[in-house]
This record gives sequence, C-alpha cells and structure tokens, in this order.
Amino acid sequence: MRIHKPICILAAVALGAVAALAQSRLVGVTGDGASVSETLYWLSKTDASSTFLMSLGNGNDGETIGYNPADGLLYHASGISTGDRYWESIDVNTASIVTSGQFTGPNVTNEQLAITYNPNTGRLLVTDRTNQLFDTTTSGTATDIGDVAEDLKGLAFVGSTLYGAAAFDGLLYTLDPSDGSSLGTLAITMNSAGISGMNGLATNPDDGTLWAIVRQGSSRHLATINTTTGVATSVGTLGDNFAGIAFVPVPEPATMAALGLGAAALLRRRKK
Repeated sequence: MRIHKPICILAAVALGAVAALAQSRLVGVTGDGASVSETLYWLSKTDASSTFLMSLGNGNDGETIGYNPADGLLYHASGISTGDRYWESIDVNTASIVTSGQFTGPNVTNEQLAITYNPNTGRLLVTDRTNQLFDTTTSGTATDIGDVAEDLKGLAFVGSTLYGAAAFDGLLYTLDPSDGSSLGTLAITMNSAGISGMNGLATNPDDGTLWAIVRQGSSRHLATINTTTGVATSVGTLGDNFAGIAFVPVPEPATMAALGLGAAALLRRRKK
C-alpha cells in the first residue's frame, strides 16, 4: 500500500479547516442606553470588538438572549409590560427572526433578565426582575419553579453546574436548576479589584470556559471567569452597552465540507 504525500496533506488541511470553522462564535445583544439598542452583534473573543449581525426592535425594555442546541436557534426576550414581553427565536445563519410571540404564564409580571438552555429538561431556564425562575418552552410558555436570590442577569451551565450572574454586585451564584435555590456564591474580581455587576453569562462549548459581561466602574468588559478562584480576565472593553451574550456554532460552508469529504474519500481509495 502506498499513500501519496500530497493527498495526505490535502486531507489534513481540508479536514483541519473544517474543524476550525466548526468552532463556536460569540453573539451579543445591546440593551437600553446603547448607542444602537436592541441589536445583535458578533463579538470577538480576542479583543471584544463587535460586528453587526442584525437589528431586533421588539420589546420596550430589557434584552437577553440564549442559544438552544436542540433546535439550533437563538432565543431573545425583551419587554416589561403585558402585551410587550416579546419572545423570539432567531436563525443567526440567515439573520432572520423565525418566530415572534409573547412570554406568558402564571407569575409573569416583569421583564426577563437571562436565558439558558437546560440540558436536564430540554427546555429553557429564564430569570426575571421579580427574581423568579421559569421553566420555559420554546414557544415562550413559562412555569414558575422557584425564586433566585437577587436580580440575575446571566445564566449558564458549566457541565452540570448552573451559574447565575448578579446584576448589581460582584457575586457569581451556584444554583439548583430545579428550583433556583442558591447552593453557594463566589465573589468575582478583575484586575485585583471588585466589580459592579455582570450582564450575561455564556459557556464556550469548545472548551467549557465561562464568559461574562463584567461591569467595573463605568466600563463593560468581555471577560472569562475562573469558577474556582473567581478571577475575571478581560479580553477587551465593549464599545457599547451590551446586555447579554450567547455562544452559537459556526456552520460548515458546503464547499469546505465537500473538500474535507473528498479528501477523505481519496485517502480511503489510496489505502485499498
């Protein structure tokens, strides 16, 4: 059996390119007080710079987003009053809103603060400004399952552990996903100093790192958080008032996928 080196190189390059393209990307949503509010942007994981993705516009107060790996859609909640609490699903690959309805259910009386996918139930967990935790369907039907300790502006699982980010102090909560009760707290610091609060949490599925929007003084930083030490490491200062973040997968372009499959097929033929 003889394998041609050029084909091996082609296969390695093609398959490596496909793997690289499959890495997750970070999306952020701007909130009230932003120069351009209610807008989705791609956020750089290296310097926190932003690139326009799409405008939203529904809902009169508050913004939060969360990705659902079960259906491949990004979910967006906005609005504080009855008839204006929007619940939308978004296809980020086409920059389009797939569904738009209302966030409804018993005890839903205020704006939603955070969204995350719950791998235990296949549904979404949502917090609001009255410190309720809701088990939520993809259509926006919410069931109140408990209370959280304070305004949590971010929710994210790291493995089987659910974390909640306090909006108005420097605490990261560990939560029971079944009822929102606090299992512990961790004080977050950045540059050896305390922080003012956090807006949004998201876990990078590529490596399990927890990311957050960290407020320190008048600045908002995109940062990673060490869940053991509580140390936040800023990757850059955000250029606007971002209110939430979520990781989404990058789709493989058909041409690159075809190249990878073609190279693999050539390798198989050469080995015969």
